Amino acid sequence: MVTKALKILGITLASVIVLIGVVSAFLSPKSHLERSVVINAQPTAIFEQINTVKNLNQWQPWSKQDPDIKMSYEGPESGVGAKVNWESEKMGNGSQWIIESVQDKHLKTGMQFADFDGTYSSEINLEPAEGGTKVTWTYDGDVTGSGMATAAMGKIMNLFLDGMLGKDYEQGLNNLKTLAESQPAPQPQSPVPADTTVKK
Repeated sequence: MVTKALKILGITLASVIVLIGVVSAFLSPKSHLERSVVINAQPTAIFEQINTVKNLNQWQPWSKQDPDIKMSYEGPESGVGAKVNWESEKMGNGSQWIIESVQDKHLKTGMQFADFDGTYSSEINLEPAEGGTKVTWTYDGDVTGSGMATAAMGKIMNLFLDGMLGKDYEQGLNNLKTLAESQPAPQPQSPVPADTTVKK
């Protein structure tokens, strides 16, 4: 009786594994997600927040999901080369670093997750819009060459990516909106007075 049950269980598991392999073979190894929001602030106020890795905790939602998360930093405080590492029993371990930084316009970061092989990146683009600045935050992943099991898992997870990350991205953008709009508006600089010295 037990032997028969184990045999049935083994056949079922093997069938599931084969099914996952067949299904994943037809799925793309690449994933993409993006969300946008219009922030009533100048690009400079927004860029100051996203270009400094120590500011990530103030608007990205994940650190708030684990109060015990441990963060460490490498490289410069902001701009290309700035890097943050995290350790979390709930969120897993990983790192994020700035690889492209264009003042008031564009930021690109690379990401690494300890439990998932693959290539991962994120971009934030700023552009003028009615009512302020349109901020578009993207996520891109590619599990090509990460191994059969990891690639299959990654492809399956891609099907649920929007449901898993979409709300987090929306929450992060709303946090960034609140943060940027709460900053004092930059004061216009006084014009430099003309030289009224009478030359002889």
